[in-house]
Amino acid sequence: MSFDGIFLHKIIEELEIVKTGRITKIMESGDTDFIFTIRTNHQNYNLLISLSCDYARIHFTTKSYDFPATPKSLTMFLRKHIEGYFIEDLYQYGNDRIIILKLSGYNEMKDLNHKYLICEIMGRYSNLILTDENYIILEVLKKTGITEFGRTMLSNALYHFPEQIKLNPYTLSLEEMLALNLSSPKELCQAFEGIGSSLASAAFLKENAILHFYNLIHQKANPVLFLNTTGKKDFYCFPLGNNDYKKYSTLSTLLDEFYFETDNQAKIKLKTNDLENFIQKQIIKNEKKIKKLSQEALTASSAEEYKLKGELLLSYPHLKDKEERISIWNYYTQEEILIDLNPKYDVITNSQKYYKKYQKAKTAKHYIQEQIKLATSEIEYFKVLLEQLKCASINDALEIRQELVDHHYLLDTQKKNTKKNKPNYLTYLIDGVIIYVGKNNLQNEYLTHKLAKATDYWFHIQNASGSHVIVCSNELTENLCRVAAMLAANYSSFKESSSIPVDYTQVKNIKKIPGKKSCFVSYTKQKTIYIDIDKTIIENLKVKK
Repeated sequence: MSFDGIFLHKIIEELEIVKTGRITKIMESGDTDFIFTIRTNHQNYNLLISLSCDYARIHFTTKSYDFPATPKSLTMFLRKHIEGYFIEDLYQYGNDRIIILKLSGYNEMKDLNHKYLICEIMGRYSNLILTDENYIILEVLKKTGITEFGRTMLSNALYHFPEQIKLNPYTLSLEEMLALNLSSPKELCQAFEGIGSSLASAAFLKENAILHFYNLIHQKANPVLFLNTTGKKDFYCFPLGNNDYKKYSTLSTLLDEFYFETDNQAKIKLKTNDLENFIQKQIIKNEKKIKKLSQEALTASSAEEYKLKGELLLSYPHLKDKEERISIWNYYTQEEILIDLNPKYDVITNSQKYYKKYQKAKTAKHYIQEQIKLATSEIEYFKVLLEQLKCASINDALEIRQELVDHHYLLDTQKKNTKKNKPNYLTYLIDGVIIYVGKNNLQNEYLTHKLAKATDYWFHIQNASGSHVIVCSNELTENLCRVAAMLAANYSSFKESSSIPVDYTQVKNIKKIPGKKSCFVSYTKQKTIYIDIDKTIIENLKVKK
């Protein structure tokens, strides 16, 4: 992607608002992401620092992230050493993808000291390093010996910035750039540090490429999202070329939208051992099973034919010749019928074998129908889980995984936890009334069958998989009804549709379906509301913690 040195240069201008701010909280989200809450000018800012291989970045975020109950050692170390410190300065190393936060605060001895939090946002080489004022490493996220850059990333080692032999474009005048006589995008990338190939290519779309490049990097940030030459979504801090753009007010808003969903799905895949892939394989396996069983059902449908042949052979016990096929009069249809025989046996034995085939086919016919019904139910169940994964947070996905463990689809590889935690359902407060939203089967079952009262109202999308929404009231106002219906539609497989039908009834009218998993219910005395999802209303709803 396009998080190059120029992009970092522009986003630092945006981050400068937290200069002199105080770090009040440090949280982790996933193995490589950290969120620093910084208090400045009577306002809190959440600074996201991601050091993942594919989604490395730094920006302000307004999104909600899941935090583990037990943080990793680095998070605890950062809390101990820099929580409560002030950001004295933040700046970029040259024009490289390295940002340094200079921190000042008091240690346990009440002595003022300085520390540096260095964020190297360099793809698979991304790292987070905390050093003292002498650049001695105190702690590092990804510990390594001597790297290919000739640096040692271990505690107590001296931190060295990557050696950079390229020029910083922000330190050169236009005349100095023109004097370099650069004639291609490749030469531009080789001459200057922190220049991405997309920017270099865009510069040479104009006749005066170096002048255009100079003007581009010195303009104010104008964040845009666009489709690149390969047809994939891409972004940059200002427009490049003649593409169709979607503009954003800030770089942080752009990165928040671009990365949040894909990064969240990547974390879920990592934490759940690719749960989505497992579910899809189960669906394919059961579809193949139904196809095979349907073919066997055709064979089983010959049961009555076997019975007839066995009966007709018994009516001719006097036949002594052992033949491979004989013609016998069918007194039911008043016509001749050919019957295959095993020449090793007489007519009576062949008749008995046809009766055995009849009994086997008759039994198999009932068994096959039961197995087809079971496989169809399994497909329905796994498709529900697949839909739930699409809007799941990490904690929601872990609950789905635990559900599969409980149903013995997966082995429990997690540490045994004697205390069973309450499901992570959503809670809203609308007009003084609490509304609960379940986003997976564990949450739905808990809300509908354990938490809700009989007189509470239950909302669910009509004839499709979705959330159970509980309104904790025995009366519904128009606003409550519309908001609850909108939540039910938003967390469903129809969330991209319009005029979505949502059924609602009181909880006492909800019943589990015998023989099916607990996520499937039946209901009566329902009413239906047709709703369009207003994204603004959904985003502005405050989740009650």
